Amino acid sequence: MHLDDGSLFLFDSFLPVAARLELGLELDESLFSELESAAELFSCQRRALSLLARAEQCRWGLSAKLARKGFSRDAVSSSLDKLESVGLLDDYRFAETWVRYRLQSQPEGPSRLRGALMAKGVSSTVAREAVDAILEEIGDEDSDDALERAWVKLSRRPGISNEKLTAALVRKGFKFSKIRVLLSGKE
Repeated sequence: MHLDDGSLFLFDSFLPVAARLELGLELDESLFSELESAAELFSCQRRALSLLARAEQCRWGLSAKLARKGFSRDAVSSSLDKLESVGLLDDYRFAETWVRYRLQSQPEGPSRLRGALMAKGVSSTVAREAVDAILEEIGDEDSDDALERAWVKLSRRPGISNEKLTAALVRKGFKFSKIRVLLSGKE
């Protein structure tokens, strides 16, 4: 909508305010405020779609990015609700994508992966389900391979003892029992 004073409002035509607009309509304070809200919602959704086009996002992270861009809490919440309802925003899909990438780039155990996802705002249930699904998908062999890669990387440190190596692997989220099996095979 383009006003005589040069103002331009972009918004979705399905919004209630659009049905009330007609040529020559005098804008009062209330209608002007609705137009501003509709325009902010439109801009917020466009920005969210732009971010989603680049990479999977979780709701919490996308919400924080949009808030930093100056969008109101209401616009962010409405935009993200809409994107979730049409399947464009999905925390579980984000979690699975993130876990796959993380396992390739930085070998870590399940507890560390779950903790990192929760730190990104993913619920503990979604984090647990996604990590379990990906680890089941890649199988024990690949999971053991991740532990082996982490061990190789950490064991390069000069003068690292088995105790320190074990502690470092536990901090990376690997199970103590698997670490013990790996170290017994290395002695």
